[in-house]
Amino acid sequence: MDQDSDLLLFGQVKNNDLSAYELLFKKYYKELYRFAYSYVRDQTISEEMAQEVFLYIWEKREKIEVQTTLKTYLYSAIKNKCLNYIKLELPKQQAMSDVSEALLSVSNERIDEGENEKLKVYIQTAVDALPTKCRKIFILSRNAGLTYEEIAEELDLSKKTVENQMGIALKKLRESLEAVYKKYVDEGMFKH
Repeated sequence: MDQDSDLLLFGQVKNNDLSAYELLFKKYYKELYRFAYSYVRDQTISEEMAQEVFLYIWEKREKIEVQTTLKTYLYSAIKNKCLNYIKLELPKQQAMSDVSEALLSVSNERIDEGENEKLKVYIQTAVDALPTKCRKIFILSRNAGLTYEEIAEELDLSKKTVENQMGIALKKLRESLEAVYKKYVDEGMFKH
């Protein structure tokens, strides 16, 4: 049985057998990479996550206790990495993309690079100023592409709470960015 051979192999890894570790790596690396990619849609990040899972396994091999199958353990580890990335890292990289694209899409004229950077700072500041729950929900919805149901499940909230918090987030962002938008319209950078 494959499960038994995996656990036997992992037992060898726990006993510092590098060749057993390499066999596990070869067997599961591509699967874990593909699984991560299905979540984060970024080749480099997916590769790093799969490598981090295997690095963790090697570094903590003596302390790890597999309660289910090794495959289930590995998939749980990579899924947790993906969800943490979506919650913590993705927002740092993409928090303003959704809002900035919406603001920039109303422009008929090209904004110079300096003004574009200022606009991104305004948007990031507005997103950062959201209440914690609103900000998390907004980022999971807009940047991670999760549905309200998925967000509710991930954050252990009701779907109605997620909908209400998104409404609050969007209202606050509109209010925060209204003055900026008006400034750009007044200066002729946006046409409405």
